[in-house]
Amino acid sequence: RCCPATCISHKCPLKCVPGSMPNASWEGNLRAIKWSDMTRSHGGCHGRYVRDICIYGPGDLKWLFNSSGMFANKFELKTYPPTVECLELRLRERALNQSETPVEPSWYF
Repeated sequence: RCCPATCISHKCPLKCVPGSMPNASWEGNLRAIKWSDMTRSHGGCHGRYVRDICIYGPGDLKWLFNSSGMFANKFELKTYPPTVECLELRLRERALNQSETPVEPSWYF
């Protein structure tokens, strides 16, 4: 059902916007984060802890890939570059696999 023409302000309910999902909800944690006091639930940190929060190392990649979090907290590019690089490649691969255009080998540099 479309919004009425007079519904231009912010008071317009989002359910009338094409493609919206008014009953959608987020299940899971918004951030993938490993706390030092919860090692039993996540298997520990393979990087290092700073202020009781894990700075992810390469050994944390599998956990991050399987995490339901939309965002991940924390990375140090200078300390653990492979972690960030592998995660970036994984996200890029997932995005390209959803594309309608097949990836050509010549696109890689």
